[in-house]
Amino acid sequence: MNDKIPEWLEPFERKFVSADFRITDADSIKPWVDKLLGRAIASAQDIIKWLEDYSELEGIIEEDSNIRYVEMTCNTKDKEKEERYLYFVQEIQPKLIEWGDALNRKYYESPYRNKLDPAEYGRLDRILITAIELYTEKNIPLEVKLAEMSQKYQAITGAWMVEFDGRIQTMPQMSTYLQKTDRPLREQAWRAMAERRLQDSKSLDSLFDEMLKTRHEYAKNLGLSDYREYAFKSKLRDYTADDCLRFHDSIERAAVPLVERLAEKRRAEMKVESLRPWDMVVDPLGKPPLQPFKNAGELQDGVEKIFSRIDSRLGERFNSIRKMMDLESRDGKAPGGYQTTFEERRIPFIFTNAAGMHEDVTTLLHEGGHAFHTLSCRRQPMIWYRHSSMEFSEVASMTQELFGNPYLDVFYINEEDADRAIIKQLERVAEIFPWVATVDSFQHWIYTHPDHTAEDRAEQWLKISGRFDVRIDWSGINPDIRKYVWHRQLHIFEVPFYYIEYAIAQLGALMLYRIYKNDPKQAVGQYLSALALGGSRPPQELFKSAGIKMDFSYTNLSSLMEIIEKELEEYT
Repeated sequence: MNDKIPEWLEPFERKFVSADFRITDADSIKPWVDKLLGRAIASAQDIIKWLEDYSELEGIIEEDSNIRYVEMTCNTKDKEKEERYLYFVQEIQPKLIEWGDALNRKYYESPYRNKLDPAEYGRLDRILITAIELYTEKNIPLEVKLAEMSQKYQAITGAWMVEFDGRIQTMPQMSTYLQKTDRPLREQAWRAMAERRLQDSKSLDSLFDEMLKTRHEYAKNLGLSDYREYAFKSKLRDYTADDCLRFHDSIERAAVPLVERLAEKRRAEMKVESLRPWDMVVDPLGKPPLQPFKNAGELQDGVEKIFSRIDSRLGERFNSIRKMMDLESRDGKAPGGYQTTFEERRIPFIFTNAAGMHEDVTTLLHEGGHAFHTLSCRRQPMIWYRHSSMEFSEVASMTQELFGNPYLDVFYINEEDADRAIIKQLERVAEIFPWVATVDSFQHWIYTHPDHTAEDRAEQWLKISGRFDVRIDWSGINPDIRKYVWHRQLHIFEVPFYYIEYAIAQLGALMLYRIYKNDPKQAVGQYLSALALGGSRPPQELFKSAGIKMDFSYTNLSSLMEIIEKELEEYT
């Protein structure tokens, strides 16, 4: 048996912080902060070494924080894990924010900062200077408050359970019924889920009101006009709010018509007068739900085979991190899926809520792409360069959904089922654009109208949804259900303005897929080369390094929609 650690998981020895150091409280961290603050910097080489030591300390702290978050989301009912996470947020994080500003200022004020090679350190310079500009002591308690409210959102949504079909089920488990061919059963399941979410609508609306108020105060404390201005500045965006609005227009013109054609095709194939909310994921020809796997082990096996068929390097990397995952849905587990990084070890952890559906395959391919990003850039010496901007980090994940599409037969013995899975994925790619535009447009309105009421917000949601939605018949359904659909979108509550990146990244993924269809080796090579750069370059340069471009235009988007539509025609 070969127990050799692969080179992409080799551990990194501490060079600054002592090997036996463990975080217990803020006071345990302070001596290391003081050493950095007190160190003399007398050359450009000194400041490089100082940055690397600062990065090492940051990695240790971030790993401790991420472990606490992972443990809490894996079991939101465990009060001890919740308290450990909240202790970090309430007692440790405020001090870290204060100390982080002091460390950033030490870097900024050093005359040797200007001696660093701008090609190598220019991005870092911008990251740290922006952090200084966006720091004020008045916002520290607001950051704590926002983290506490995010945890509350996790607790509320993690408790969404439905008694149905003779047992208590999670929302991911309930969503399997939406693929059943029995239309009355689908309707019953959909209504049961919607009514359960509606029970918390008032508390979630109230929670969001408080989040909105806090974020607006946060922006004002920095002298900014609103939270949108803060979000764009903090995310180092080189595109504007107006660019996003123009992208929404491109989506309305290029993607929405395709999604509407797909919906009309579905309606005709189902032979129904109108599409209802519970008709959107079932097989339109009445075939039984795709059941690609029975348990997490089978899911991992199949996805590993897909990655191996894309490129042997991907299969090897995925195999090596199989124990760093929590994949199955269960009571008390937070909803959704994510990949986080244990920053000191520089290794990924994948969290999903698999319930035996094809969407779970897509999710693991997606999160696997994020994991490859973590593993590809782990040799970057500074933590700030081991995370790219979201516009490109989502290219890392979405590309794997598309690269994996030709190999979905791994999960399906029947060729017809494999084709159905491919069609499902291609349709999902098209549908991403209108949904992202809906969520992003909604957030633009929310944060540029901070004095709105909850009723104003609901009305605006319906208005924006109407712009990008396909025609679904909502008659006979409690209107509050549609008003509060956005409550399901974690990003709106926890990470505002992190959503347009999905549409930008989908552009990039589709462009890489276009290359892959002609030359798989070239596409994978460009993909991995770009991933290795981490966050050392701005997103436009990362796109360019992958052989693609950031282009929000109608012309570019419509050409990519044509690829999807043409490929769909090949499978139908």
